[in-house]
Amino acid sequence: MSLQSLRERLSGSEMDFAHLHVHSQYSLLEATGRPKDLTGKASAFKQPALALTDYGNMFGAIEFYLAARDQGVKPILGLEVFLAPQSRLIKGEEAKRFSEPNRRMVLLAMDIEGYRQICKLSSIGYQEGFYYRPRIDYEVLREHSSRLIALTGSLQGDVPWTFLNRGPDEAKKLVQDLKSIFEDRLYLEVARNGLPEQNKVNAFLAEVAKDQGLKCVATNNVHYLNREDQLAQEVLICIGSNKTLHDETRYRLGSDQFYFKSSQEMRDLFQDWPEACDTTLEIADRVGIEFRLKDSAGNPIYHLPSYPTEGGTTLADEIKRLSLLGLQKRFEQAENRGEPVAEELRPSYFERLDFELGVIHRMGFDGYFLIVQDFIGWAKEKDIPVGPGRGSGAGSLVAYSLAITDLDPVR
Repeated sequence: MSLQSLRERLSGSEMDFAHLHVHSQYSLLEATGRPKDLTGKASAFKQPALALTDYGNMFGAIEFYLAARDQGVKPILGLEVFLAPQSRLIKGEEAKRFSEPNRRMVLLAMDIEGYRQICKLSSIGYQEGFYYRPRIDYEVLREHSSRLIALTGSLQGDVPWTFLNRGPDEAKKLVQDLKSIFEDRLYLEVARNGLPEQNKVNAFLAEVAKDQGLKCVATNNVHYLNREDQLAQEVLICIGSNKTLHDETRYRLGSDQFYFKSSQEMRDLFQDWPEACDTTLEIADRVGIEFRLKDSAGNPIYHLPSYPTEGGTTLADEIKRLSLLGLQKRFEQAENRGEPVAEELRPSYFERLDFELGVIHRMGFDGYFLIVQDFIGWAKEKDIPVGPGRGSGAGSLVAYSLAITDLDPVR
């Protein structure tokens, strides 16, 4: 559903703002809102679109996407990245020589290609840059940002931090560098959250926007649903940082304003600066992601890795071949234990195996079972402990034959 059609359908007086900087419970130990609760708030406030921008990861992206579509809200998939002070590759003792903290930036996917880019950046952050946080740097940002919209972030954002700690000239140079990367996809993020430093940053960004032909966009850096949830969010941070509420050195957001505000609340906050709220709708208009989750017959599409077979063998033939070999091996193992399967019972095993293989094939799970048996087999070869089976999987004869589980479901 397009943003325009949402506007026409909702056409409410409060339907004129979209939150673009929002954290869910997948911002681990830092935010409390569940994706479906966040989208429910947006729907209740008649907001046409909502972004999810968790810290460093995309764990909640699909859950959020589905919840938003169910609630009639346009989903915007994003990410708040951590930028290493120097290179993402500098870690350990070498990194300790830099006294500067990681800075941040909010990235929003414009389309499927943009979604792939933020997934790539998140993966690089974990695989290459992880040092307390999944970090990236400007090298990879330049390489994977052609379909991304960038917001300069909260007070910990690179531009605001540079302004507050290095002065306006350095911050202006950084904005110019970001503009060379994102061009007209760069927006200067402003907020009114009760923090004195934020007011200074807002004034500076308004000046820069005018000088460099950029736009400011209003956000609220949402970390919890309701104002009264602030204490729960602070307790969560204490758990994550191993501190107590009485510890004066603990990290805190600094006010009780980081909740999911209604459009009217945001408009009231920016009543002297309405274009900052208007820009949220402009950005929402610029993005649009449609996942193809079902095929033409209405069956779910499973995006699994390709399982290699030899000589053009189909996945269905391969899983059948391995299952029959595995079942015979199970019979031999039982006999060696002194618990042979009676000859008159063996046909029932093969009948059940054939039935299960048919179900697995109709569901499109041939590749899934082959992939699982591959990594389970590898783990066992490497003496990595693997459980005997749990849940519904322990009831599958195919899983038993492929050595995914170690429980004979017939017996």
